[in-house]
Amino acid sequence: MAIKCTVTTDLQAKDKNGYSGIQKHVVHDKKINHANQDIVFSETQFNQYDESQKTRTTVDQWNDEHFKDYVEEHDKHQREKGHAERQYGSVKNYLKRKKKATAVLTIGNMEVQSKLMQQFCPKTSYQEEKLPDGTTHLVFKLKDQNNQPISDNIAVAKQFYDCFNRALIHATNNNVGWTLKDKSRVSVGDYLHRGRYATNNDEMGISHIHYELATFGMTRGGKKRAAHATNSLNQALVSLHQAVTGKVCSGRDATKWFRANMDQFALKCLEDELHKTYKVPQDKKILDFERKTKEDKTVQTGLSMEQLKAQHQEIADHQKTVKSLQDQAENLTSQNNDVQSQVATVTQNLKNIYEATTGHQAVDKDGDDLSPLEMANGITKAARGSQEDKQQAETDAQAAEEKQKATEEQQKQQEQQLTQQRQQLQNLQNQINDADEQIKQHKLQRIKAAQQEIDRNDLADANNQPITVTENNVTQIEQELDEWRQEQRTNWETDKQNYHDELNNITKELTSKRTEKADLTNTNQQLSNQNQQLQNDNQIMQKQINGYKNQLVDTIAENAPEHKVESSLLKPNETAQPVISDTGRQQHLRQTLKYLMDTTTKVLQKIKTEATNFINQITQTLTQPTQNQQSNPTPQYNAHLDTSSIKESDKPFDHRKEQKLMNDPIIKLKKAILFATNDQLQKTSQQTKQSLKKQTEDEYEL
Repeated sequence: MAIKCTVTTDLQAKDKNGYSGIQKHVVHDKKINHANQDIVFSETQFNQYDESQKTRTTVDQWNDEHFKDYVEEHDKHQREKGHAERQYGSVKNYLKRKKKATAVLTIGNMEVQSKLMQQFCPKTSYQEEKLPDGTTHLVFKLKDQNNQPISDNIAVAKQFYDCFNRALIHATNNNVGWTLKDKSRVSVGDYLHRGRYATNNDEMGISHIHYELATFGMTRGGKKRAAHATNSLNQALVSLHQAVTGKVCSGRDATKWFRANMDQFALKCLEDELHKTYKVPQDKKILDFERKTKEDKTVQTGLSMEQLKAQHQEIADHQKTVKSLQDQAENLTSQNNDVQSQVATVTQNLKNIYEATTGHQAVDKDGDDLSPLEMANGITKAARGSQEDKQQAETDAQAAEEKQKATEEQQKQQEQQLTQQRQQLQNLQNQINDADEQIKQHKLQRIKAAQQEIDRNDLADANNQPITVTENNVTQIEQELDEWRQEQRTNWETDKQNYHDELNNITKELTSKRTEKADLTNTNQQLSNQNQQLQNDNQIMQKQINGYKNQLVDTIAENAPEHKVESSLLKPNETAQPVISDTGRQQHLRQTLKYLMDTTTKVLQKIKTEATNFINQITQTLTQPTQNQQSNPTPQYNAHLDTSSIKESDKPFDHRKEQKLMNDPIIKLKKAILFATNDQLQKTSQQTKQSLKKQTEDEYEL
């Protein structure tokens, strides 16, 4: 059978602080003195928070998108009217003067949570705890007798509370909304945008979520002023209702409509989370939505744990008072019955004596019972008629009279005691009536004081409507006023702490800046010294580069005096000149070191190539046969080889090195000279002289 479960959505737009005013309340920091004393700090670990700067920035951007045009149009209108001082200047300044909204979403109550724990959690993971009125509820057992954490129970509690966390967060997401008939979609976040939030699982009531609301709506407009954007919570709900239904309604009706939709959806979110987490078949319903009213005091929802405990305590105290009065009334009734019984016994004894003495029944002529005095007189009269029994009769009469007197005295005392007891009972009743009247007067004083405070501070309800304090809502209003005063004190303390922190930060920043200035001065001096050193090194380096350049230019001038720099490296309208000239030399010195090195390499490579060609030519001349040369030249050495003189070389043979040496032009030239004949040597000498002569002539011509 499904568990009956209530859901409440409490929307509030109290002051300009909004969520910032309740941040300390929802964080549940042990270091903060909370008005709510029912926080189980060992369960604070199961709360979830989103108070990041990213979320705040998102809310600011959302506000800019919705109110930027209105603020700009307002400021433009004020400037045109000559009231520049009435401009907002920015969306942030506009909203700074407005009330900000917050909300609390609560699913179920303590009874629902206890039933769910019994259904899904092991019995060893929780325990019973008594409330002031004698009722009990279940709480998780997270520590053992030695105050050490029980890891298994912590895991069970986390799994259980995470179902509520996910349901509460999902139910308040900005993308929750309605898909209309034309396939368009209206999201709650278009008009009521959730910002920062905190789920509270560590209060002794049911899990709930506090969250910030950025609100946007359009006023209805009129003849004097057209509709415009507003952050009124009331108008935001009206605009959302109109966007979804297409109908215009009052703020009260829009609030009821929104709460009905939100409450149903939130319960469905929790139902889905329980099905997923605990693998419950989809056809088995866990929770059944139930709507309660404020008139039914036994099923009120939306109360904090502190209010709920106070209500239970008030009921328990009232029951104790009623029980005490009932016990006193029963005692008085019992005492009265005892006195009446004693009086009846004495009267019956006197009646028996009268009948025995006179022989008549103890009744008068009308048949009514005789009074005790009449019976005593009758007994005395009868005793006088009998002389024999006179003494005995007198004695009996005297005894009866004394007994009657004693009985009458006792009855009188009992009647006096009964009267006193009745008076005491009446006094108690009067005291009760006085207490009720005092309570009533005190309640009227509370109502008057609360109403005066509300009027003095210009407070309004969640719909921006005036608040009227009555006997039915005075307790709730006082609680809300206490919370409001606490928020004011908290805000003042927060501002004070913020100013103090800001002063400390400025002092620290000033000290840091002074230190930074000293460091920068030292660093600047070091950099100046380094810069001077670098300038000196640069001058030395530049001198060395200039020296290298002069050496390279000298080499180019010596080996390629007609060389000219490329036209792309010249100044505009400048003509390249040979390096041998002064202008050409300066043109070369202006070039980069790499260019000069590459040019020198090319010049020397050219010289090397020419020298190699010349050597090869001489070698070829030396190796060409002459007419007088015999086919087999006469060996210039002894052909006899003494094999005994051959020894093993201590150096390994390197065929690559040998091949390189064989191809070396100088080696070839030396070999050719060694094997050349006199004719070849003479021919080579003539060829060399002609070449040198030609080179000299060429240089002379240059």
